[in-house]
Amino acid sequence: MSKTYVVSGCGMKFDAALWPVPAGVEIHFYFQCMREPQLYKTRTILDKLMLDVGMFPDRVAVAGDMIPSHFVWAHAAEQPPSGVFRRQSGQLAMDLGDTDASRPVALSHIVKTLSADRSRSTTAIHWIVRESEDLADPSGLDCQYPPRLRAGVADDGDESREMPLSGQMPLRQSQRMPLSPMGMGPTEGWPGVRRR
Repeated sequence: MSKTYVVSGCGMKFDAALWPVPAGVEIHFYFQCMREPQLYKTRTILDKLMLDVGMFPDRVAVAGDMIPSHFVWAHAAEQPPSGVFRRQSGQLAMDLGDTDASRPVALSHIVKTLSADRSRSTTAIHWIVRESEDLADPSGLDCQYPPRLRAGVADDGDESREMPLSGQMPLRQSQRMPLSPMGMGPTEGWPGVRRR
């Protein structure tokens, strides 16, 4: 089973500084989409943030993948909300207060903090962070290390009901595939689809 969290805020990434996703962790990245969303019912904070921010699933990084260094800080306004939330309950798991572009929180810190002492369960993190256009100098960042908030309980309640992506389907080595002229991917690779 998995513990699932949603990270919301503004952020940036540095492609030159790579780090490996640790064992037992999945990081779901999102992209910003300008079209009108087709979600009709929002059941979790993840659904609500996807609509508020206009971001939708892009890719999943699993254990062993090398990913760029990502950083997050609080939105300037109160809406959409900023922080690290439990997906099912919406409770705040990590506060991003007193953070900004020069004092961000690293994704690696969030991963390490939320996945600590979790040898028997997977930690899934949904990274719904709007990337900033202005990149700061990474050497000048004053990274913050907020603690994990437990809201007076020792576990995350219903979060353990979430099945990790790796538990739903076997993951195989990713490879680059050329897009079809329609931009939908190579149809010959789709099961149950025949060319006419």
